[in-house]
Amino acid sequence: MIRIDTNSSKPLEEQIAGALRQTLAQGEFEPGDELPSVRQLAGDLGVHFNTVARAYRRLADEGLIIVRRGRSAVIRPQRRTATRVTKSTLQEQLSEAVATGLLGGLSRDDIVQTFKEALAGFGERKKS
Repeated sequence: MIRIDTNSSKPLEEQIAGALRQTLAQGEFEPGDELPSVRQLAGDLGVHFNTVARAYRRLADEGLIIVRRGRSAVIRPQRRTATRVTKSTLQEQLSEAVATGLLGGLSRDDIVQTFKEALAGFGERKKS
């Protein structure tokens, strides 16, 4: 379900939180579903349990999950509206990704194709 790159400059906690966000956006979990325990996921990934705990706390702060100390983490039944992303925020993030791609040697066509492939990994979602 989650892959991390220990050679990446991106912190492991961010990689884990990002991978979980992606699985949530792809609809792999339903509201109320339980996530693996911190210790279980840490063992599966080969990282310290505090790294997973920090990633879970980050997702809880974003209103995506509920962490029940000592028991489990579950997908929040109803997401808070405070976590909504505006088009301008998304534009900024996409612009940064495009700049990274261009500076890394990708063509505009490569970037468009990569975006389409990434978007294809997400099913159609109803607007809430």
